[in-house]
Amino acid sequence: MFIVRITVIRFICILACVFLWCTAGAGQKVAQRNFLMSKLDATGFSFSQIDLKKWKESQKDLYLKKIMGLPDSIKSYYIAKADAALSFDWPTLSAYSYLQYKRNGNRIIYERALEKRALSLNSLVIGALITRDKKYLPQIVNGLWVMLEQSSWEIPAIIDLQKLGADLPDPREQIIGLISAETALNIATIGFMLYDELEEISPVINIRIKKELQDRMLIPYMRRSDFWWMGLKNQNVNNWNAWINTNVMITGVLSESAPDKLNQLLKKVFNSTDKFINQYPEDGGCDEGPAYWSIASGKLITLLKFMNSVSEGELNWKSNLLLHAMGSYIYKMHIDGDYFVNFADAAPKVIPNPGSVFEFGKMFEDDSLKIFGAYLLGLNKNRLPEVNLMDFLETSVKFNEMATTKLRPVSPDHAFLPNLEVWTARSRPGSDSGLFLAVEGGNNNQSHNHNDVGNFLLYADGRPVIIDAGVGTYTAISFSKRRYELWNMQSGWHNCPVINGTMQKDGQQFKATEIFYTGDKRQIRISMDISKAYPAKAGVKKWQRSFVLNRGTGNKGTVLLNENYELTEWGGETLINFLSYCTIKEVKKGEVLFYNEAALPVLSMNYDPIKMRLSVETKTLDDPKMISNWGQKIYRLSFVPRSNALKGNHKFEFKNISTD
Repeated sequence: MFIVRITVIRFICILACVFLWCTAGAGQKVAQRNFLMSKLDATGFSFSQIDLKKWKESQKDLYLKKIMGLPDSIKSYYIAKADAALSFDWPTLSAYSYLQYKRNGNRIIYERALEKRALSLNSLVIGALITRDKKYLPQIVNGLWVMLEQSSWEIPAIIDLQKLGADLPDPREQIIGLISAETALNIATIGFMLYDELEEISPVINIRIKKELQDRMLIPYMRRSDFWWMGLKNQNVNNWNAWINTNVMITGVLSESAPDKLNQLLKKVFNSTDKFINQYPEDGGCDEGPAYWSIASGKLITLLKFMNSVSEGELNWKSNLLLHAMGSYIYKMHIDGDYFVNFADAAPKVIPNPGSVFEFGKMFEDDSLKIFGAYLLGLNKNRLPEVNLMDFLETSVKFNEMATTKLRPVSPDHAFLPNLEVWTARSRPGSDSGLFLAVEGGNNNQSHNHNDVGNFLLYADGRPVIIDAGVGTYTAISFSKRRYELWNMQSGWHNCPVINGTMQKDGQQFKATEIFYTGDKRQIRISMDISKAYPAKAGVKKWQRSFVLNRGTGNKGTVLLNENYELTEWGGETLINFLSYCTIKEVKKGEVLFYNEAALPVLSMNYDPIKMRLSVETKTLDDPKMISNWGQKIYRLSFVPRSNALKGNHKFEFKNISTD
């Protein structure tokens, strides 16, 4: 369900310590495109009190009309959730549970209670909007009031941004982070959509809402420019920027009526968000991966759409190629169903926000994106988002259009992102059957980095075979200097070689070179030299890794991997590793079969047993997140060269058995 997937993504993201991104890349030169500020300056758009009031009235009417037009089955689902929340007992958020993060790193107790509060309140609000029944209002007021009285809307891990560091929230300093910005927007949305109903109960409620939004969010946002995620002091930024800026801007539009304040807010939000866009490569690739797309580019499109609507079309970016590419990235990384390419910290299973994908399609008049958004909505059983109330409203507006969009395959036969250095290709163009190959080059200093230059994935008929184990549950180590002590961050636990007993090193300088790519209807060729991804002690002069995906007649559904290397010395064991989700059996010397959950062979691998010997290691998984993706175990195949020659060449052939 969408609520589960987005909640998971949300808390995956907030678990990330700021350290990794506010330091990495600081001071690097980025393209000063400044698309948002340039458009604002060119149009001269500014808020007008009269126009803003009219827009708010018409927008509220639109939301209510579209909610009433949702299918009865969808409305019944949300009404049932709202009815269940009528008996919800709002949990206490104690000071001691908040301090657990500082004392022992435990954040589950506080965050789970906070999440239950937020989701229950949202369910009640959605129920009230669907039914217009006042029976939900007492519980809405109760939930709203406890949130307005929280000492902070931010969680313990993010409050670490305050000058006092990890502790109880310091009342002298307001911190703006992921959860506080989203909480602010949810409260602003409630105040916007239920203003009259709340006013009837007590005018103090709306007064309190406006005061808390001002004091906790809008005033500190305007006063401060030192939050790393703003990028206003040349810091490197990531999805935090798009997520927070979008939530802050919409909060301001919904809750503020003074044009001068909104004009100042708009300029600062656009200036900050431009820092996010400026860092993006021309190919629109998201180095944080598809699992983060919904809270990166997927949030950005909400901001763009919202301001296009408020400005009555003056602020329009529909001809912007980069912004369009940031949207189309998501279907280029799609494998099948809820499987997506999961390099770095990305999860292998995710359903990106269907409304965001569809909105990209509408803004840039791209049928493929609209169709893919509609496909994702169906994949998610037509559920609407619930974590963010504005996402619920915006998806309601386009729900019927999405639900009635005629679907056709959106499966590019191949895609190449030259800046991100990620390739995807299918053995059967336009089909999810056959082989799907994804390869990455890049460097070992990307956002959410794993040491994995030259890594690849191989799926057979839409199911994983050669995999990236991905990331486990984040801990204090995950974003510390000890990050690469974690096994799943190391190149030895990716589909990469270990050279002379040495794994890849983290850092911008550890990268792929001599990138080559070509493709046509019969064949895709990808190659790179990954020797520079290893430190000097690896003693590697060259390691040319080449992939050939054959899809021509007679060779349909095969991938050839060629390892051509030259070492300066032989000082330790060299391994060529592959990780697999499948059960493995060497049926004869030089031939390995991979079996799916039904014990059926799905892929064969052939190698030269005279030149290499094979060992297979079972990795038992103990992390709940990894177990949810892969089950209780995965396997590592290690091929060891039998010769100590300084020059060598090893070949592997993978064949989709179902294509025989």
